[in-house]
Amino acid sequence: MQDLSYDPRDPTFTYGGLTFAVQVFTPEHLYGLDPQRCETRGGETFELHCDGLTWAGGQERAPGSVRLRAGRHGDRVRFDLEATAPHAIRGIKLVVKGQRPRRLVHLREGPRSIPPTGLVLRYPDGWRGLYTPLVVVEDSSGALLCARSLDPEVREKRFALVPRPLEGEGLFDLELIFDELATRSSRTLRVPTWEVGPTSSVEASLTEHARFLETAHELQRWETRPDVPAWARDISLVAAIHGQHYSGYVFNDYARMLDTLRWLAERLEGRRILAYLPGWEGRYYWQYGDYRPDERMGGAEGFARLCDGARALGVHLMPMFGLNVVNCGLPNFEAWGETSRHTTAGGNMNGGSVDWDGTRHYDHGWGALLNPGAPRWQGRLVEQVTGLADRYGFDGAFLDISAAWVNDPRWDTLPGLRRLVERLREGRPDLLVAGEGWYDAHSLAVPLTQSGHTDGLLHHHDEPYGGLFDPYARSFGHLCLGDPGRGSSGVHELGLNPIRRTPVRRGVIPTVTIVEDTLAAAPGEVKAILGDAREYARRFLRAPVLTP
Repeated sequence: MQDLSYDPRDPTFTYGGLTFAVQVFTPEHLYGLDPQRCETRGGETFELHCDGLTWAGGQERAPGSVRLRAGRHGDRVRFDLEATAPHAIRGIKLVVKGQRPRRLVHLREGPRSIPPTGLVLRYPDGWRGLYTPLVVVEDSSGALLCARSLDPEVREKRFALVPRPLEGEGLFDLELIFDELATRSSRTLRVPTWEVGPTSSVEASLTEHARFLETAHELQRWETRPDVPAWARDISLVAAIHGQHYSGYVFNDYARMLDTLRWLAERLEGRRILAYLPGWEGRYYWQYGDYRPDERMGGAEGFARLCDGARALGVHLMPMFGLNVVNCGLPNFEAWGETSRHTTAGGNMNGGSVDWDGTRHYDHGWGALLNPGAPRWQGRLVEQVTGLADRYGFDGAFLDISAAWVNDPRWDTLPGLRRLVERLREGRPDLLVAGEGWYDAHSLAVPLTQSGHTDGLLHHHDEPYGGLFDPYARSFGHLCLGDPGRGSSGVHELGLNPIRRTPVRRGVIPTVTIVEDTLAAAPGEVKAILGDAREYARRFLRAPVLTP
């Protein structure tokens, strides 16, 4: 973990059993509070007024101010902060001093030890970070401390545990950092309420936080969400049928996909099946940004026969589309893609890359990361998806990497995603839009998401926490799920994965991965997953289950 190599000499204050300090960040400076210009007032509440800032560890002074108000809320303390600075403020840090953490007891991965070098966790993170701005820290005595943000908007928060060995063995600072949206650059910043204090259990903290989130984000229940078509509430199996790998290897062409659907529909009612089609448009990811049926897989006529055949079986098709990654070598990219690139608050553009072809260098430069809120890219994607949906009549559209969130100074990511989904569904009330990854307010945009990690550990901690997720949305197995035959994921994630089956839980629809030889190599294992689908329908869906 990286940290300052000097003492910033922040003045500290105490209230409610907590000792704390404040720092203010602009792109130019780290500012502290001028201790000579701080005034405090105590009692039932604590108030801090500081009318001057310092920088360079107190060696220099600058104009600016900080206002802090702290008050008790049960056993916890709630902090409200506001600051002004000479330049636009990016973020404000509340430092809770003198913690002795043993482990974090709630993350996606479950309990986690604290490295002696410290750690940083970020929200929102749709995969391995925080799915909601809340952490629970267990100290050496077993006591639990909960820290959470009561922000009704999706804005970046970072939670850091920073070692302070010079202050005492085993001591850490708990840093609570809030960044404003880069679209709202201002010299004045008000921080949403932070709440810090003891908790009886992780479950109690999450239950309390779930109530806050439902009100703050106006989350709608799965059973009554208007963006869930009636047919989608009958789905009890997602079949991920892989088309073409990035390298051009074809797992299934359109004719073979239809044969697979016939096999599945002989053993499970077609209306229960959602066929998810990665690589349907040709080379997986390489073709992102230019969607059309692939000639090698059967062309437009073959794809039309697949769609018509699925419809005759009662099966619902959901092709995969890239929400934010495209091939920057596509014709006319500069007109619709170059100006739509995701830009961080610091001005960086990241294309991102993975090991697509076994070269191990992670340095493929053909991919560009675009913001779904950018008008030109959003318009192009809407036109392509709706044009194909209207022509071929498929029932769903999967938006890859939909939970990616970047603090872009030009377009706010989540509202951009929500508007794109609205445009896709205009005049198409029966179109289901799904996505990948999850954080709390991501459910506002897409009701169905593929979730789970790519580290080979598809345990319950890899799924969204049920109390925050299950009432409002549904998930299915991530694309890295191994097929029942040999564990092939069909994609770059893991390649081979020994985890081949999802749990039967209200929020997780049973999922099966199909590559070229799955049905021939492991029919019994596939039938067992179909049994999970029938059990899921019996336990969680209202309509009766028919056994073919």
